[in-house]
Amino acid sequence: MTDIGRRTILAGMAASLSLPFVPLARAAEAASGEAHAPLWLSARGDAEGNYYATGFGPNGRFAFDLPLPTRGHSFAIHPQRPEAIAFGRRPGAFALVIDLKAGRALRTIPAAPGFHFNGHGTFAADGERLFATETEIASGEGIVGIYDPVDGYRRVGFFRSNGLDPHDIRLLADGRTLVVANGGLLTHPDAPGIKLNVATMRPNLTYLDGRDGTKVSILRLPDEMHRLSIRHLAIGRNGVVAAALQYEGPSGDLVPLVCLHRPGAAALETVEVPDEVLRGMRNYCGSAAVDAEGRVLAVSSPRGGVGLFWDLEANRPVGTARLTDGCGIAAAGAPGVFLFSSGVGGIAEVRPGDGGRRRLASAAADAARWDNHIVSVNV
Repeated sequence: MTDIGRRTILAGMAASLSLPFVPLARAAEAASGEAHAPLWLSARGDAEGNYYATGFGPNGRFAFDLPLPTRGHSFAIHPQRPEAIAFGRRPGAFALVIDLKAGRALRTIPAAPGFHFNGHGTFAADGERLFATETEIASGEGIVGIYDPVDGYRRVGFFRSNGLDPHDIRLLADGRTLVVANGGLLTHPDAPGIKLNVATMRPNLTYLDGRDGTKVSILRLPDEMHRLSIRHLAIGRNGVVAAALQYEGPSGDLVPLVCLHRPGAAALETVEVPDEVLRGMRNYCGSAAVDAEGRVLAVSSPRGGVGLFWDLEANRPVGTARLTDGCGIAAAGAPGVFLFSSGVGGIAEVRPGDGGRRRLASAAADAARWDNHIVSVNV
């Protein structure tokens, strides 16, 4: 293996949306002939404890439903080929290569010995490299693993993420710069669920040159916010990077849970929301996405059962939506419209601008226990 180098008040309307649990009905609608474009991808579980990488269309019917060895998390989409990578949830031991046209698994990428996947990845603009967030188990150091799609996704190197617990990773519009959410937490696969360094954690947002891993810049929140883990990212059309945060301090603390970095800015900008909204979010954001225009940011708080919407360019609130265990978010085609998925079943289209919502009529989608993310793709 080679180391190749390296808060504006949110007071909009509250749209009520409840996605109650529906007893599991197996994905009988799978492969029902629904058109494959647009397609959304999400990891899910079922009542029997099985896990899947699932593709679904605009009506929520499954286009494919592929078994996973353990719980999945998010996906990377190849920029040229109809191919996606499903990553196992941290500490992940696998990534699954999926043929989106055929709806079948092509191969499994095992985690490199001594490393584990952290649930996210992204491709280079030319599709010739896959970048995956990983952790070196012995040291706990954050790594960006590099894989060659042409050579069967062979791991060809890695560079340092410049922090612990790299989670989400995105490629900026310049096609060259990677931005990594280093969550700052030290964990170990032998102590599942235990965070070993909360008192000293130091998350950051790191920009890297994707060609060789050279560090471009590192940004941190103020020292008093060092327990805010930077976890999930969304990129606006003007290059603004939005980050959804998770707080590891006392549950009674009220802290900002979204921060922004605008191109050229010397510091991260926190997005403030009213205290009553923050209390409801329970110090946890689960996912982030921008709309089809890249202007409206959506952030989910599944523990609080709420979604927040923010106009990145006007820097003002657009609205909120109540969602039962709603975490997965993706752009839903039209500007300002999103899909939300629920951990207790169901997918809904939400329009925060006018408070509208429409539940996707799919027994399979209602039965699924959707994981944290939805990724959209045209195939």
